[in-house]
Amino acid sequence: MEAEYKERRDRLKKIIEELHLDAFLVTSLVNVRYLCGFTGTNGFLLISDMDEVLYTDSRYIEQGSEESFNEIDVFLSNGFKGITGLSGFNKINQLGFESENISHSEFISISELLTERTKLVPTSGVIEKIRSIKDENEIDLIKSAASLADRAIVHALDLVEPGISEFDIAWTIEKFLKENGADDIAFDTIVATGANSSKPHHRAGGTIVNRGDPLVIDMGASIKGYNSDTTRTVIVEGRDNQFNRVYDTVLEAQMAAINSIEEGVSAKELDLVARKVIEDRGYGKNFSHGLGHGIGLAVHEMPMVVPSSETLLEHGMIFTVEPGVYIPGWGGVRIEDMILLESGQTSILTKSPK
Repeated sequence: MEAEYKERRDRLKKIIEELHLDAFLVTSLVNVRYLCGFTGTNGFLLISDMDEVLYTDSRYIEQGSEESFNEIDVFLSNGFKGITGLSGFNKINQLGFESENISHSEFISISELLTERTKLVPTSGVIEKIRSIKDENEIDLIKSAASLADRAIVHALDLVEPGISEFDIAWTIEKFLKENGADDIAFDTIVATGANSSKPHHRAGGTIVNRGDPLVIDMGASIKGYNSDTTRTVIVEGRDNQFNRVYDTVLEAQMAAINSIEEGVSAKELDLVARKVIEDRGYGKNFSHGLGHGIGLAVHEMPMVVPSSETLLEHGMIFTVEPGVYIPGWGGVRIEDMILLESGQTSILTKSPK
């Protein structure tokens, strides 16, 4: 990974130059990890042509050096004051910062450290754009997380029967993941049965699964920081004509979108493909969220596959396709898979039965 981290920082330096910046302040911990490997809970990076410095507190000085392969300097942070001690600090006239990852008080704190000639330049999505294109190592880790999630959801569904609770199912999944190689769950496991399944982000609770209920399970594994995300919906030991109609609509919408994926297609076009299928079947008002999102070090990252997105799909992107139909008082259906776009081909990374 040492070479990968250096390559990522070099790519950022090229962008810094293109933006006519002298240095770039990285405050998002996810982006810090992406650029140097640091996994601590406190720290920020300052990147310039002259300097590559990780600032952190006393708990993480040794860890920071180890995780960054001693390739960057690691200094005690003392807030943001440490940046004033850099030999090249007085040469920074344009300092870029991540406007979406810094508080107003932090902005004021940094401003007070700078001289009148130094300008703070807000940026958005600079590193997130780099992260949206996965390298080979990232793809392998995400594939491993997806495969483990497949095994966990199959294991859990084999145990589902009337009388089990949402919480029991969630715990079964999380226990399986931890016992079979996951570092953690990617996010709080969503298990929603009956009318609860009309709530896309319902939290698993004590609701009991009944015969004939729809059951939505949305879960993921995390391996070395990289995540997976998959959703399966079933009907529990029963038949229901409405469930069949809704399920077939969602599955048709998902497959229409997946079959439309190619390099150069905009994310909003992909969303529209699935949305049109659902609207044509009369459920347009019941599809309340975007079609999908990128996934990697964060569960939700670029590219966002939503109606407003102008992002063009590129080689190396991994993202979800997850249409859903939600009917208050009855329930809902969501089907979610992770897609890799690579060399003009699409691969479905999540392979558990639908």
